[in-house]
Amino acid sequence: MRFSSILLGLAFVVAGCGNDAGETPPPPPATPAPEESPARVDAPGRTASVSIEDFEPILGDGWTGNLVYADPNAESGQGTADVELEVSREGQTLTLNFSFPASPQGDGSAPLEISEDGDWINDEMVLRREQSGDMLTLLTRQECIEGRYIATCEYLYDISETEFSIAKAYRLAGEEEQRFGHQYSFQRDSAG
Repeated sequence: MRFSSILLGLAFVVAGCGNDAGETPPPPPATPAPEESPARVDAPGRTASVSIEDFEPILGDGWTGNLVYADPNAESGQGTADVELEVSREGQTLTLNFSFPASPQGDGSAPLEISEDGDWINDEMVLRREQSGDMLTLLTRQECIEGRYIATCEYLYDISETEFSIAKAYRLAGEEEQRFGHQYSFQRDSAG
């Protein structure tokens, strides 16, 4: 069974309105991507694979960090929020439980289901796998809807016992440039 994007539960939603003629307005200009974002990563032409065991280092609690998200109303074009994370596992599925101390209404959970063959995380195809010391980096891609637009979303996962991040970038259909979506970045002293 596949799940929609793991970050559907974001508490930060930007709502747009159509113009008087009933046409959909064009999307705003792309927000520049941070250096550590999938928007700055070239995807290879072949796929890689992953296993549920690759996510063992992030199980447990004690994760603290922040969410950086695109915010067209902010002067910088980005907003931030403090967030805490707890990760559990059942079979081939991880559950990410997010807690926003300053905005409890944003609390929620998201599943990460790893396919048996290791080619998919939810409905994201695994494109790249790199190990550098204790850090495993994965790049995934899926077709998605971003706001009211058809898009291609890419996610960059960094996984270790003391650092975990998920960054999202997307490209709207018909556009060349990727846009920054959001990035969760967590740290903890040791595995919980």
